[in-house]
Formats: sequence, structure tokens, C-alpha cells
Amino acid sequence: MHSHLACSKDTRHDDFALGDWLTQKRRAARQGRLSPTTAHALENLDPWWCPPWPHTWQRTYYQAREQHDAGQDHSPTLQGWTEQQRARWNTLHPTQQHLLTTIGIHPSTCPPRPMCSEAATRSGTLCR
Repeated sequence: MHSHLACSKDTRHDDFALGDWLTQKRRAARQGRLSPTTAHALENLDPWWCPPWPHTWQRTYYQAREQHDAGQDHSPTLQGWTEQQRARWNTLHPTQQHLLTTIGIHPSTCPPRPMCSEAATRSGTLCR
């Protein structure tokens, strides 16, 4: 369907609560209670079905990858997410960094911009 298992918790497939089921399997895997057969089957479907980083990150990465692979520009939401990944590059897991580079997202070369204070915003002062 999407070539990954990073669906949301409320995802249903053919009236099966797939999202809930995957949430339970991820929990079991993290607790060392998932059978090797099930773990192997899930890894064959999606090597990152149970990543060591937040699942929402993985789901957003797959959305960005799908748009990249289709040659589409990122939506405004994904553009913001992409900029966040560039800005916090050094805090990402090395595998997250690798996954991002495979879709053309690389670390920011500029230092992060300072945020405007509320007073500066009210006075019309430009922040860089």
C-alpha cells in the first residue's frame, strides 16, 4: 500500500485495526516480548517498522520521501519539518541523518536564526 508500516494508531485496513495492532507489536518489541518470527516478518515489510526514535518522526519522514520520490515539492508542513531536521541535525540518530540524506535533506550550513522578542515584533524591528 505505502511500502512502510508507519501508519497512525487509528489506521484500519479491510476493517482490521492495523494501527492499534502495530502499536502493540512495537511495544512488545521494545519490551523484548515479540516473537522472532513476527519481528522478522515485520522487518521484511519495513526495516524501520519499530525505530529507536519517535514513530511520528518516521511517519513524517515517509511522507517526505513519498513526495521526494514523486518529484513533488514539499507541502508547507513538510517544509517546516525539513527545516527543523536541518536545524537539529546534530541531535538526530545517525540513521535518521542517513535516511534524510537519501531524500536530499542535509544539515543546515547556517546557524539558527534568533527568535524575535515580542517587543521587537510589536515595534516592527526585523529579526534575522
